[in-house]
This record gives sequence, C-alpha cells and structure tokens, in this order.
Amino acid sequence: MFLGLGGLVPLPPDALVTPVTFRVRKRELRGILAEFDELEDGTRELSGEWIVTKRLWQRLQAEWKASQSNSSADPSIPPRKHNERIILYFHGGQSSPRPPVCRNPI
Repeated sequence: MFLGLGGLVPLPPDALVTPVTFRVRKRELRGILAEFDELEDGTRELSGEWIVTKRLWQRLQAEWKASQSNSSADPSIPPRKHNERIILYFHGGQSSPRPPVCRNPI
C-alpha cells in the first residue's frame, strides 16, 4: 500500500504532486551497502512522490528545453546554481490501519 506524503506534511498551495516509481538496480556499492547491493537483480521497485511548486516546475522545464536546444554549449562551464532546498524523505515503515501493538516488532 502506498502512503502519499501529501497527507503527512503541509504542501504549498500551488504544489504539483506526481507519483513516481524507480527500479532499483545494482550500483557496485562498497562498504556496509555492498552486501545489499549484491542482492539487487533489477526487479525491485520503490514508489514515491515528486512534489514541486508550479513556479519551480515551469523554470525546470524551461531550463531543460534550453539545454536541449543548446546542445553545442561548452561542457566546461558548470551549470548555474540556485538557492533552493530539496527535501528527500524516505518513509521507512509499513502503513497499517492496525494499532501498533498488533504490528511485528522491528
């Protein structure tokens, strides 16, 4: 069952919420994640939501279109940085209508 973030945090009035799904693939991770990375076979999927304000979405679209039409741009020039914040939120649990005492312990 997918639980949307929109019900957990207040969204801007002009927020655009788009459900997204990512296929998890092997990424040659090292260290403590190597064991889990080795188990990936490309079939597992993660679901989430892309939440963005309308103004930001319009700007991102305009920048992407400009980059596509200006393919001869100098790659040595770094992209312009913006003073914006991004929240990457991972919900790490099961959503269940049952009370906590009925759930499996972690």
